[in-house]
Order: sequence, then structure tokens, then C-alpha cells
Amino acid sequence: MSVCPGRVVIHQLLIALTIGAAFLFVAAESGAGTADFNDGWRFRRGDDPRAEEIDYDDADWTQVDTPHDWAIGGPFNPEEHGYAGKLPWRGVAWYRKRASLDPRVAGARVFLDFDGVMASPKVYVNGVLAGEWDYGYTPFRVELTPHLRASGDNLIAVRVDTTRHGTRWYPGAGIYRKVSLTISPPIHLAKEGTCVETPEVTPEQAQVVVSNEVVNGGDVDEAVQVEVTLVSPSGQRVAQRSVGSDLPAGAITSVSTAFEVADPERWGLQAPNLYTAVTRLMVNGQEVERRETRFGVRSIELTASGGLRLNGSRIPLRGVNLHHDLGPLGAAFNRRAADRQLEILQDMGVNAVRTAHNPPATEFLDLCDQRGLLVYAELFDKWDATSDREATAAFEPHYARHAAAMVRRDRNHPSVIVWSIGNEILEAPADPHGLTREKVEFARQAILKHDNTRPVGLACHVPTAADSGVLDSLDFTGWNYQARYERAWSKYPNKPIIYSETASAVSTRGDYRLPLNGTKCEYLDVPVVSAFELSSAVWSDIPEIEFERLRRDDYVAGEFVWTGFDYLGEPTPFAQNARSSYFGILDLVGLPKDRFYLYRSIWRPEVPTVRLAPHWNWPGHEGEAVPIIVYTNGDSAELFLNDKSLGFRRKRDRPAPPEDLAVDVPLQNGAAILTDAVAFRSPSREGGARLSPQQGDVAFDCSTVDLGRPEHVRAIVIDFERESKLYGYRVEAYVDGGDWREVASHVATTQPLWGGVHEAVHRVDVEAGRFRVVFDECLDGVEERAKGVRVYADEYESPYFLPTYDYRLRWNNVPYMPGVLRVVAYQNGSQIGEDVVRTAGRPAKIVLSADRAVLSSSGEDLAYITIQAYDDVGVPCPLAENLVRVEVAGAGSLVATGNGDPTSMRSFHEHAVPLFGGKAVAIVRADRGQRGDIQVRAESDQLEGCQIDLQSMPVAD
Repeated sequence: MSVCPGRVVIHQLLIALTIGAAFLFVAAESGAGTADFNDGWRFRRGDDPRAEEIDYDDADWTQVDTPHDWAIGGPFNPEEHGYAGKLPWRGVAWYRKRASLDPRVAGARVFLDFDGVMASPKVYVNGVLAGEWDYGYTPFRVELTPHLRASGDNLIAVRVDTTRHGTRWYPGAGIYRKVSLTISPPIHLAKEGTCVETPEVTPEQAQVVVSNEVVNGGDVDEAVQVEVTLVSPSGQRVAQRSVGSDLPAGAITSVSTAFEVADPERWGLQAPNLYTAVTRLMVNGQEVERRETRFGVRSIELTASGGLRLNGSRIPLRGVNLHHDLGPLGAAFNRRAADRQLEILQDMGVNAVRTAHNPPATEFLDLCDQRGLLVYAELFDKWDATSDREATAAFEPHYARHAAAMVRRDRNHPSVIVWSIGNEILEAPADPHGLTREKVEFARQAILKHDNTRPVGLACHVPTAADSGVLDSLDFTGWNYQARYERAWSKYPNKPIIYSETASAVSTRGDYRLPLNGTKCEYLDVPVVSAFELSSAVWSDIPEIEFERLRRDDYVAGEFVWTGFDYLGEPTPFAQNARSSYFGILDLVGLPKDRFYLYRSIWRPEVPTVRLAPHWNWPGHEGEAVPIIVYTNGDSAELFLNDKSLGFRRKRDRPAPPEDLAVDVPLQNGAAILTDAVAFRSPSREGGARLSPQQGDVAFDCSTVDLGRPEHVRAIVIDFERESKLYGYRVEAYVDGGDWREVASHVATTQPLWGGVHEAVHRVDVEAGRFRVVFDECLDGVEERAKGVRVYADEYESPYFLPTYDYRLRWNNVPYMPGVLRVVAYQNGSQIGEDVVRTAGRPAKIVLSADRAVLSSSGEDLAYITIQAYDDVGVPCPLAENLVRVEVAGAGSLVATGNGDPTSMRSFHEHAVPLFGGKAVAIVRADRGQRGDIQVRAESDQLEGCQIDLQSMPVAD
């Protein structure tokens, strides 16, 4: 198999472009060449019927470089639903650029290649529509040749329209990936027409087949020679062959060259070796084009019972899902930003990425090739408006067009291991754009037409899809959440399974809230999800539940966690209040949540990990119990508070369950007659308008338990037949004096959508012997009764959370006392490391730290600067919220700021950023062509400022 799409090496032909007053000449001797076409565009939001015209005056338009996301600067709209990030991405905009071609390219063919435009672009050349595209995530080519003028300026105008684009997250807007200009002779190598396969690979020998599509754009038949040279990862020539072929006029002909490579340097996770196939196209003995295609020599096999085998060895998939946005940079692709994400993920132990739910930028796959990461490549989310297909447009040509665009571009990447035809698509007719046997088979064949070396599958979420036969033709199935793959495994025991989405755990970095939540989806009234990492979406689970499933079901190839990073949009469970997600293992700016250390402790057991949580600043809670959690690859640890031992904990030592005081007490279901409490009845309930006591007694359904004696009760747990969210009720205790007193309540809701737990946990503090659940308005036709009521004198923790004791170390009741909390971790009795948190004083100073000190002056290289508040003795301040002003001078610029707060409505382009959880991040770019120092300065009122210096160096040849 292969790597990187073909790169045309510019050799003899002169390409001359005029952009403003600047000339770009690229020398080539072969008659073909590709040039960067990203600088110097003019841009304007809004539509204009004359914007494609040559003489249109764009002098007052904004000058931008691509990749460009017009919406990421905001402003955010706090009133808008958060599904797409509350940013102004929907609309129409124009890009314009002028270029002159040197007369010496006469007779050549000229193309513009766009790696991605969001969305529905129309490309005009000198006022004439030259081409358009209908999906925002796939690459496309527009031929300029018929519309170019031999002399003078040529105008390229691109109209972008996102108004019809369907999405479930922030898609970005504009020419958000790179653009290149390619000049080819009449006889040339086809766009993405080089395919490298390695059908047989052993440690001793590999077969390599290089196929090149050659285009004869002339009027007469031609004879050509195609010479292919294989170059090793170290740059040594391995083999060379030349094959002749006769090309009919106007046709495309495929020319294949086969090689046997002895002792191949195979591509793998630990040694991602990359070969290069150098193709020279010769006409009449003269080279007319040269292309370099990187590829990897490796074998893959996805099996039904043995998972994924790479070069013959099983590789458990330890993957994450990633959306395409880059946090504060938006959708505009930046190589360094993407590489930083992958670098952090690999430090956590990630070995695979699912490109959810669309093709990524081509450079993203280059990075995965180079880093030794596996890729689950996905074409679409749904087959509806999210695929940019018009509702009345035929499915087949649309799908085939974009399958070809993705697969032809990406098939040479050794990192790509599977193709996915879509995600969570319902069956027809429930979804008019949904799955049928015929569509699924067509989609699979549309991919196999361009690459038959990888399995083709679909990410599913409805288990009954396994019963209808709609999945029959797929090579594998992906399944999202809650072991929904079990039915498919029973139905298709010979079809491999990938756990394509797991966990969907949610949390807010650094924001720990007490008490611990009683269920996985017991959310706060404020848009914060506690950082204790015990929460998930209602349709999913915390990580430890998934770890246990994968340990049990070893036929599953592995998991892809939802998600690696927080992303813009889909802010479950606070869709109205927030603008970015809570799902990430890292926050939106790449700062790790505690889940990072949980996964690291499991996925990298050979590397010491010791993480102590939470912080130790709890003013006003002195003497109160604070739960302590340690994430470590060790098997045990000892905790100290102010040098006093609080004891050891060992993994898999689960606490004994508390005694249920009502275990032998029958549950009585009946009616409660209420008088002065009748206002409890919801006015929205049919026939249930508010009544006053004078209007008479009202009967309410209720469920009652009688302990027979008063007890000091601290928890009441109610079990329901359906999801607990659907029940409206209050919990009452019969106290001394003969009164029923409310001790807890719940208002029925359908939120969050898609499932939920059947258990409701209420913490109380009451002395009573009788308890009842009095029902008010319930939803979705549920019966107004409890399935069970449990009563506890001790604190109660749902059995759901017991697996956390197998993977974390927990001290649940540490009385808070300011000072120093320290943990020492052990493995098999030997110390592997320790971690310390200290109570901080008032913030006194800012400290800056950069992820790298030396940048390239390419104009695209970035440094991420972490901003943190410390007290006057050097202790980090985890609760600091100071507003910090960032200024950059010298050979660089400030690109964006952010702090990981999903609810923040501040623009990422502001120079002032508030600390969140004591931290924020500034993103700094080295300016193009500028060499020298970059000074980054951070100031905040009443805090000592800080400066850090970076260096910008010339681009290496």
C-alpha cells in the first residue's frame, strides 16, 4: 500500500504568475509544474452579482491568504443554539485573485486544485464559470485552460455559499484548505492517477506495484515510456524499471510497473518507514513530467476474531475521533496545529484516528504516515444535507464522485487502514436518504473501484440494522456506543467489528464540583460538567465501562473514543448555553483534562503516569470531605496530607455496597391525598391546573416505603421502568409531628435526548421512617409509579461507578485542610513516581511556557504559549480567572487566544483572554520570510507580567 498523493516535481517549464506586483517563476525542464496559490486573495462577505467580472473594483476588499475560515473570528451569537458553535458560518462570500501566465507556457493545460472549500464553490475565470463542486470536504480540480488570456491579468473569482450546507457541528466557511496551480503538457500524468500497492509483504520480500494513469490530451496517438524508480527511506535507489505504452488520442491509459524488494523496511507504528516512487513520463525520449509518490510497505488484515493485524501482528486500536476544526484557528488547516494535536495524542498512547465524519486535509494524512498512526477514513456523516447533496439529486452519481475524490487522493497513505461509507445512517424508509441494500452495495463498490486493498464498512448505531440484511455486503461494521455490536457479532460472526465511537464522556477541564454526581448524566444547573470525570452523555458511558467491554469482547478490533479534543459545536449537555463540546479528552486549546491521564495509564502502561486530582483550593469547605482520585499505571499508591498518611489504595479493591434499609420492605403503589400541597401539580398537565387548598383535596399517584422505625437517612434511590428523566415527582419524608416534608424533587424532561439511566439518586439528610415518591407530570406515556425505592443511612454510590476502582485509585472522604496533598505510586511494590498539589495563595504573577522555542519563517509555523497564574511562592493558582493581555513583537504575530471554556463568547482574535481553571493559551505565528526574535508579553492588572522570547529561522531547504 501507499502513502501520500502524487507530488509533481517542477522541473524545466517556466511558470510565471503575477500576483499584484510580485512575480513567481518556477523553473522546470519537464514541461509540468505545480505552484502554491494561497497568497494574496481578496475577500468579502456577502453576495454581489458582479463579483466575478474582470473590471469589478475589489480595492476595498480584505486581503487574506488561504487556508482561510471567514467565521472563526466571530462574533459569537449567545442566543443561537450551540450545535454549530454559535459562529457566523452560514452565508455567501467571494474570493478574488489576479494572475498572469508567462507566454512560454502556451500549449499547456492549466488547472486549479482545491483541497477543500466550505461550501458549494463556483470558480470563475475571467468572468466565465469554469467549474463548481458540491461537497465541502473533498478535493476538486478546475481546468482554467479554455478561459485564460495569453497576455495580461487573468482573474480567478470563487463564490462560496454555505447557506444550504447541513451540519451537526461547526463546519467552517470559505477556502479553508490549500489551493495549488498546476501546469501540465498535453500528455501528462493524471491527477491522483498514481497508485502504489504492496499485495505481498513478508520480512524477507515485498511485491510493489506502481500504476500510473497517463492522459493523452492531444489529437494523435503517442508512444510513451514510463520510468519508475523506487527510493528507500534513507534515500537509496532500490529498483528501477521502464515500461513503454501506446496512448490513443484523447484517452487515459494505465501503465503498471511491478517490483520485488528484498528485506523491505516495513511501515509500522514504531518505525513508519516511507519509500518514494519516482515516476518519469517520457515522450520521444524527453521527460515531460516527473512525480514523486511516497508510500509504505506494509500488510494489513482486519479479522473477525483476531482484530487488526499489521505486518502479521495484532494491533489493538487505541483511537480517538477527531473533527476537522483546530480550536481557536477554526477550520482553516494548519500543519503545525494538526501535528501538535497528533503529538499530544501519541503521548497519551493513541495509535489510531477516525476522521469523523469526512475526509481530512491531505497534509493530515501525511502527518499520520510520518508519525505511524492508523487512520479510519470516512467519507460522509449522513447521506442527507450533511453530504451537500440536494434533496432531489440522485444518490449514485453524487456518492461516486466524492468516493473517487477521497479514495484516489488518499489510497497511497499507509496510515489509512479502512474506508467508511458513512456514520449513523438510519435505514430507509425511516430516513428517506437512508440505507438500503442496494445503496450500501453501490457505496462499497464505488470505493473498491479505486482501491480494493482495504476493507469497506459503515459506522452503525441501531442494533436492529443487523437483522435486515442491509449490512450484508460490507467488509466490516463499526458500532457506536454501549456494546451495540453484540447483535451484529451474533448475526455476522465472520465479519470484523470496530468500536467506532466509545465513551462520549463529558467534563470541563479543571472545574471540580461537589458533591460527586449520583449518575453518569446527573448534570449541574450551570453549564459546567464536573472535572471528576464521572459523567457521560446519556447514550454513552464513562471510559472504564468501555475498558471492561473491550477486555471481555476481545474479538472487537479496538476503540475510537469520542473525542480526542473538544471541538466547536455539539456542546452536549448544554447545547443552548455553550459553543463548544465537553467530549474531548483535551480541551479546545489542547490542555489535558484528567481523562488524558486515565487513558495514558491504560494505553501506555510502560510509561510512568501519576496524576493527582483535584486541585487543593477549597475555601469555605474546611473540614468537609473532598474525594481524591489518582490516575496511574501503577497498581497502588499512598496518599499524604501535610505529611500524614491517609493510607494505601489498590486497584480492583472495590468498596462494599452500603446497606439498603428498605431491602425487605414492600413498595406500596397507590394515591396520596394532598390538600395544602396541591400547587405541586404542574399547570401544563392536562386537567391539572393549579388549585388552591380551598378548592379541595387532590389525589396524586405515589410509591411509598415504610421502614417501621425512624432512621437517619442520607440517600434515597428510585428505580424506574423507563429513563428517570421522564418522571416528574417529589420525594417526601414523614417526620416527627405527623407531617410529610419534601426532601427532593425532579421535573420531568425529555432532555438530554437519546436515552438515559433508569436510576435517580437523591442525597438527603433527614430522620424519618416513611418515604414516598409523589408523582407530578410525567412524559412519553410512562406509568406514574416507581419500580423500587432504596433507602440508605450511608452515602450511596451507584454500582455503575464500581469499575472506576479497577482503573483509578480513589479516596472518597478526605477532610479538606489547606496545605500539601501528595501521592506516591507503586507497581509491584516499587515506586514509579509521585505527584503533589498545594493550596495556592492569591495570584501574584503570570508564567509563560512555549511548546517550542524555534519556528520556521514559512508563515505557517506556530508556537502554543501556555499562560498560567502563580502565587508569590510559585504555586499554580487553579481558580484564577484574571484577564490577561497578550502582545507579540518582532518577527511574529498573535494568531489567536483561548482558554478551553466551552461557554466563553469572547472572540479568539482578541488579545485579551481570561484565565480558565488558572490557564489560557496564546497561538503565535512566525511571519513569512522574517528572521529574528519574537517577543511574547503577557500582562494582567495587579499581577507581575511575563515575557518569553522565541526565534524565527529561515525555512530549511
